[in-house]
Amino acid sequence: MNGSILGWDVGGANIKAACLRDSNQADAEIIERPFALWREPQRLPTILNEIHDRLGRAQTMGITMTAELADCFATKREGVGFVLDAFRTAFPDVDPWVFGTDGQFRSVAEARNRPEDVAAANWVASAMLVARSFPQALFLDVGSTTTDIIPIVGGRVAARGRTDTARLLSGELVYTGALRTPVAAIVRWVTLSVGRCRVAAEHFAVAADVHLWLGHIDQSDYTCDTPDGRGRDRDDAAARLARMVCADRETLGDADITAIADHASRTQVRQIAAGLRQVARGLGVPRPRLAVISGHGSFLARFAAQETGLAIHDLAGDVGSAAARAVPAAAVARLLMDAGDGGVLRQ
Repeated sequence: MNGSILGWDVGGANIKAACLRDSNQADAEIIERPFALWREPQRLPTILNEIHDRLGRAQTMGITMTAELADCFATKREGVGFVLDAFRTAFPDVDPWVFGTDGQFRSVAEARNRPEDVAAANWVASAMLVARSFPQALFLDVGSTTTDIIPIVGGRVAARGRTDTARLLSGELVYTGALRTPVAAIVRWVTLSVGRCRVAAEHFAVAADVHLWLGHIDQSDYTCDTPDGRGRDRDDAAARLARMVCADRETLGDADITAIADHASRTQVRQIAAGLRQVARGLGVPRPRLAVISGHGSFLARFAAQETGLAIHDLAGDVGSAAARAVPAAAVARLLMDAGDGGVLRQ
């Protein structure tokens, strides 16, 4: 396929794009843009155009999405249609290819007619690309919001679930991430210096506060909204974590803040490790013994893989940290490049 190709991963909280200039290009150019779709859905075409302009114009595009689950849409069908309409508005002269959970690209018209085939298909693109280099592995992608655990056996994606619900049932989707997950959705209690304490069931703090305080991420990595609308430094994060036990920085010291953050982080690791074990059990024997990790929360992926005794390969060492945080977009671009002008790729 000649010319530049843009791969898009359109989520409800982040939009990621990857550009490949030619088939010999090893690494894609990556842009990641936080965008709360549910607040301003009408701005999506503008955001797409802004990203497109920064990467350079391209006439060939591949799309995958998870934005259809945003609660500004009544149904996934409505969400898929909205995203496809946004691309038509932004790029009226482009006929993009839409990636599906069957590992194939299809036209916008086909995607619109069968939205269930393209909803939340981004993990398939990532896993198919990883399977080319790692034929026996558990692909572990921890993003800002969710964790994908995808088994790869014999060079093929061996996932049991294809919808979000089926993947939640199988353990292949764990709804915890490195940034946006509310702390109240992670833990029910923490141990303070004065004893075990329940946490407030309020949106006072998020995982980004936990991992910023613990040093797992830098302030520049804190790209999601803060629950209180205040800043993103460690002191701001500590204040939000203190509020989880209805306290503040005048009444709670650093040791207790660390105890709250450490308990939340360890709980996330246990949740992901439980998903890894569930997925592995579903494969029978022999099971892959390698975890290929990526995403904003690759540190959580590493901890979980270590807890389950897996060998670890960090995808960032192969494709760079930016592409490892935006694997679906990079994968869609590469898969479409390799598919050729027919736009068909079979798993």
